[in-house]
Amino acid sequence: MGEMIRNSSTGFADEVKIHAKAGNGGDGLVSFRRERYISKGGPDGGDGGHGGSIILLADHNETSLISFLRDKNLRAENGIGGGPQKKAGKAGKDLTIKVPVGTQVVVVSTPKRGKPVELVLADLDRSGGQFVLAKGGSGGLGNSHFARASFQTPKFAELGEPGEEREVVLRLKMIAEVGIIGLPNAGKSTLLSVISKAQPKIADYAFTTLVPNLGIVDFKGKRFMAADIPGLIEGAHLGKGLGIDFLKHIERTKVIIHVLDATHGDIKKDFKDINVELKKYNQALAAEPQVIAINKTDMLTHKSLVELRKLKFGSYPVQRISAITHLGLEPLLYDVLNALRSVPKASAAIPTYTIADIPNERYEVGKRRGGGWVVKGDKIERMLIKTDLRNEQALGRLYKILKRMGVQAELKKIGAKEGDSVKIGRFTIEYRIV
Repeated sequence: MGEMIRNSSTGFADEVKIHAKAGNGGDGLVSFRRERYISKGGPDGGDGGHGGSIILLADHNETSLISFLRDKNLRAENGIGGGPQKKAGKAGKDLTIKVPVGTQVVVVSTPKRGKPVELVLADLDRSGGQFVLAKGGSGGLGNSHFARASFQTPKFAELGEPGEEREVVLRLKMIAEVGIIGLPNAGKSTLLSVISKAQPKIADYAFTTLVPNLGIVDFKGKRFMAADIPGLIEGAHLGKGLGIDFLKHIERTKVIIHVLDATHGDIKKDFKDINVELKKYNQALAAEPQVIAINKTDMLTHKSLVELRKLKFGSYPVQRISAITHLGLEPLLYDVLNALRSVPKASAAIPTYTIADIPNERYEVGKRRGGGWVVKGDKIERMLIKTDLRNEQALGRLYKILKRMGVQAELKKIGAKEGDSVKIGRFTIEYRIV
């Protein structure tokens, strides 16, 4: 379904470019009743079915975007054309794709000059949230819709509308209430493994963790998800170490456990360095509640422990722990629960994102470079798509609608003459006075 942009070597995909094509609507049918004893049956062409849409669904059971590497494209079913006796064509099935909670849908545009511009279309930050990535095209109306007392044999029908086509980047920012941060080898993964059911890879060297690890913590009747976030060193906000690839995952957290290595020397400097990186990356992130966990205290002498107790870290609660021996973990988790309770609760409503489907009635007319005229407008452009321009009756209906909307008069006002070319969307028609 796309190209993975980061972390392909680890089996964890957190940014993927995909191409999505919704189903086309089926064409309406031109048909007339053909029944015994009825010599002149009226029009009975049915409508085409709508094309299937492509929908992203946030699911807490999904943990990675790596499944999007299996296929290059997402494609939903097309609608079926209308049938005789006013039978509507079958609608194409929607294609619903599950993504991890925390997935953002981003459109990236690259101007000729300057840096790429990103627009976040949706932020699926809760399980059950949906986003209509590409909407299926509407089916065309059959000729039975166009019969009038003065026009009883319409020999045209609407074409089906093409489904939307979109190229986007899916970006995963994991959802964990508690983020565990600190310098490499401070003991973050060990701490996560003993307070939750996570089984992260642990070793005695820097950058053991190459992907964020998640675990569910169950403490005193309260359950919350925690993640150990790797890669934070001085200069991380500039991409050093594992840098920005993982800093972005902390943005979702409500509370931070800041793990310091008691054997590392100047832990006050370690604390300051990491917080400087947080602030440089995101000021709001640096303002999140923190609980300080000074780890590996089982390796200190009595004198060092006495000195350690004198250290203060602003107003943050401090616990002296050993993740290996489980020393001090209960007081640490009490502090985490208290910090979580102080965070305002989010709205209970689960949003469904979609791109506006109502065609804009407004339009603009102007002169084209190289001659001719141009008309721009959502409703008009969609109307051209659904008109069979090879059919004179369908074309006649289009001109009447353009006249009713005032488009003909506006073109005449700026100098359009009979036979001039008029570009509307990707189509070009002649200017006619009707």
